[in-house]
Amino acid sequence: MGFSDLKNAIKKIDQSLKEKNRAKGGGRSADKAQQSYPNQEKAYQPSHDNAQVPLAADNDIFAKPIATSEPPSIFKRTQHAQPPQGCSCGESDDPVQTNNFSNNLTLGDQTFPVWTLPYSLWYTMDPDQDVGFAFNHTDASQRVFGPDPDSNPAQFYFNPPKIKSFVLSGANFRDNNVSVKLENHNKLSVTSKLVLDNDANKNVTVPLVHGMGFITAIYNNIQPVIASQVGVQDFKHVGLVGNVTKYKVTLFNQVVWSLYVSGDTSIKLNLQDPNHIVADKVSSNSIIQICRGESKFYDDSCGIYADSCHLQGSCTSGDGKICQYKFIYGMKGSSKSGNGIVWCLPHHQEVLTNEIKKRDTKLELDSTTKGLMKAYATNELIMEETDLPVAVNWEPWSSLSSFKGKPSYSEGAKNIIRTAAEDEVQQDVVGMANIDSMYTSGKILDKFAYIAYVCHFILQDDKLTSTILPKVQEAIEIFARNHQKFPLVYDLSWKGLISSAEPGADFGNSNYNDHHFHYGYHIHAIALVAKVDESFGKNEWLHKNDNLVLNYALTLLRDVANPSKDDKYFPQSRSFDWYHGHSFAHGIFASGDGKDEESSSEDYHFAYGMKLFAKIIKDSNMEVRANLMLAIMKRSMNMYMLYSDDNKIQPKRFIKNKVAGISFENKIDFATYFGRGQIADEWIHGIHMLPITPVSSYIRNGDFVQEEWDQKLAGIIDQITDGWKGILMLNFSLTNPKQSWKWFSRKDWDNTLIDNGMSRTWSLAYIAGIGGSD
Repeated sequence: MGFSDLKNAIKKIDQSLKEKNRAKGGGRSADKAQQSYPNQEKAYQPSHDNAQVPLAADNDIFAKPIATSEPPSIFKRTQHAQPPQGCSCGESDDPVQTNNFSNNLTLGDQTFPVWTLPYSLWYTMDPDQDVGFAFNHTDASQRVFGPDPDSNPAQFYFNPPKIKSFVLSGANFRDNNVSVKLENHNKLSVTSKLVLDNDANKNVTVPLVHGMGFITAIYNNIQPVIASQVGVQDFKHVGLVGNVTKYKVTLFNQVVWSLYVSGDTSIKLNLQDPNHIVADKVSSNSIIQICRGESKFYDDSCGIYADSCHLQGSCTSGDGKICQYKFIYGMKGSSKSGNGIVWCLPHHQEVLTNEIKKRDTKLELDSTTKGLMKAYATNELIMEETDLPVAVNWEPWSSLSSFKGKPSYSEGAKNIIRTAAEDEVQQDVVGMANIDSMYTSGKILDKFAYIAYVCHFILQDDKLTSTILPKVQEAIEIFARNHQKFPLVYDLSWKGLISSAEPGADFGNSNYNDHHFHYGYHIHAIALVAKVDESFGKNEWLHKNDNLVLNYALTLLRDVANPSKDDKYFPQSRSFDWYHGHSFAHGIFASGDGKDEESSSEDYHFAYGMKLFAKIIKDSNMEVRANLMLAIMKRSMNMYMLYSDDNKIQPKRFIKNKVAGISFENKIDFATYFGRGQIADEWIHGIHMLPITPVSSYIRNGDFVQEEWDQKLAGIIDQITDGWKGILMLNFSLTNPKQSWKWFSRKDWDNTLIDNGMSRTWSLAYIAGIGGSD
């Protein structure tokens, strides 16, 4: 979220982080109001290894919802104090997205920008200026670096916002007679309308679609006015392109734009003055399209426009390693070629199918923070990832060449791990977990779930397992019953599962901040405990008390990662942006720089937890979706957030930071929302590391980890005296497990040097499993 908002939202760090001994809470009996999801089978019992069972997923892994029933009634219904602006948000209306590109238009006065890429658009009603939808595109050469413009590396860069190349306006538009309405809410698209005088028949419809090739405005009973604050130097009527009228517009900044009119082409556009292009009459159905530059591909594609975009995906190999995902654009109108123009980002370009690559127009425009975009003459984008992490499952795993594919443990290593476990299983799990933060409690639950996993599967110690497992189960069941200190509630306005705490608490959970971080820890913990219960317990824990824990986990998953529009209780894919290739953590806080995320690692940790939970409940579609998300994140994060020395996407003056810090839609800032570090910038690096799990090495390859260590961390690591040191040292195992093992296995161990969400037990087990111990 934006700095000004989030500073208020999380102005105090949760003081409960260090509390160890709060009173236990939550009853043991099932809540009678708990509802079960239909058709959920008992957990299956696979062998405990990393072998991948071929996935028999459906042709479209996004077609089937997790569920379509109401969320369990243990979640009280509420109306959000901040309902979406310009939207129908009654109980029977579709969910409204909270964490994607279009969200700014539903917040505040609706004037903050949205980035469809490569263009940005915003509703403008500035005093004494034209009212309407403004839009622009900025080049990489316009980026602003700071705070010292000459520093290398720079702390941040951003693109100049709100330069009004054009404003889609209309005759008689004023700030008091135009309203912004939003319809057809999809993950990758939304329909916006400028409505005049509250008359639904008088509007300008502007579809907002990720990657759309044209800015398109459909004028209905409005006299078109196209304003420009930059100013028009030259306006030329080119003539007909098929049935479409073409104009060439050169602005005073020397940038050339193409403008097309289709539909009702009886209108004529004229340059009234350097700041206004005006139609000669009211239009009943004129389609005006504008794009930057001139090209025969624009000419061949004008007249057709994307008004929606839908996601499809399928596993295309029997071993589950190859998966396609598609952006299918809903096109309206007609063009010479029958195709539209679609822009895509570098991480798309690398994996486009050959069929789509043949449609390359050679058109290129800079994105705001994700490198050079390319345009394709197509009505769909098809990407194929060929390295899904099917081998990364429960056990420790590493991408290092020294790792032989399966962990092994010497008796000496197991004895050291056991000593750590004997200490940590004695801790008050319920007291530590039952606190006033979904995020922090999730970290605690995940910590002890991993200890239970190690005790059973790696140490094979029944005594230790029987000590820790019931504690973790009891702690999780408090949340499954919704008996935690701030119970979750179901929000009928935006449609989602949120904390009942006030918006400034728990990192903004009640305003939809960070749900994939928070709920990802809970889901991963539940998957681990269910895995242990399959073989150590009675394989009933997930399903006892009328599927108490199962229903809880499924509801969390529906909130964060509902795959289907058929689920009317949650938006599709709230957090993960399939176009950007990563999630956005920023919820319903208006932001001038757009959505953002500061923890790449907690993003893929959610997907990893979803993958493991899918294996437990035998949901092959969910497992493929999780694997696909991880494969996409591996590609996108190593372009946009994690910077090897040979990174070709980010500015050369920025990649020396090694990590993004906070990635916004319009800015990247080498920072965090909670500070830089005790010594230097270790918090900025660490927030992109935690937690370390088997999937960490899949995303963070050893070469990058070594570069980051040598250039940023080796010189400060000995000076760090708090829990971030443990995070950095466990991350070091991704490149040098033997040195990491020496640090974690030493006899003069100090518990203050690891994060409250970490355990020494899992750290040692992971490092030894990938070859760190002698």
